[in-house]
Amino acid sequence: MKICNPNCKIEMSYIDPTTYTSIVDHEVRKSILKALYRLTRSGPISKQELADGIGIGYHQLVYQLNNQLREFWTVREERKVRGTRMELIEPSMPHAVFIAFGKENNILIVDPLANLFGPLSRTGTRCDTCTEVEAKECMNYVGSKCSCAPMLTGAEMKLLLSNGRKSPFKPMDHAIVCALQGVSEGKRCIITIPCEQCAFLKWATRT
Repeated sequence: MKICNPNCKIEMSYIDPTTYTSIVDHEVRKSILKALYRLTRSGPISKQELADGIGIGYHQLVYQLNNQLREFWTVREERKVRGTRMELIEPSMPHAVFIAFGKENNILIVDPLANLFGPLSRTGTRCDTCTEVEAKECMNYVGSKCSCAPMLTGAEMKLLLSNGRKSPFKPMDHAIVCALQGVSEGKRCIITIPCEQCAFLKWATRT
């Protein structure tokens, strides 16, 4: 049996609307998160490498990391370079897709790896890059592995439809509903899809 690469995991996590707004309305912060998630797919990187990858100054990057984005990254290891200490960093939740809940049941998305920042009705999800056949195959797998996936209530379907989603719903749609269900209990929804099956993650690994 083939063991699934951990990079094929998708973990839904909730962030508060204030944190969401501080990111989605700030181009530099969005660029930092996008680069952080993409450049660390194969391992942690230094802050200087991250700054160079975005094309901003080192001190500007450090200010944003320490003051606005602190919850999104962690130090993986430290190295001594020419007598100084260099930190190698990575996302604190490398498989995360973040959601927030706005006014009038408006679902808000922060998915750095997929470069999706904004209302679900406008951004869609990473599943939208897949064909209907690919999405159906993933849904069959997720439906047998995640207790939240197979059935949606009428209210849950109405919530997704009001946020611009269409039936048949895709794995990320079910994961979003599952994550919202777990907010009050502090639970997260985790989806694991076989590496060879998730078209988006295969593409992300190559880029």
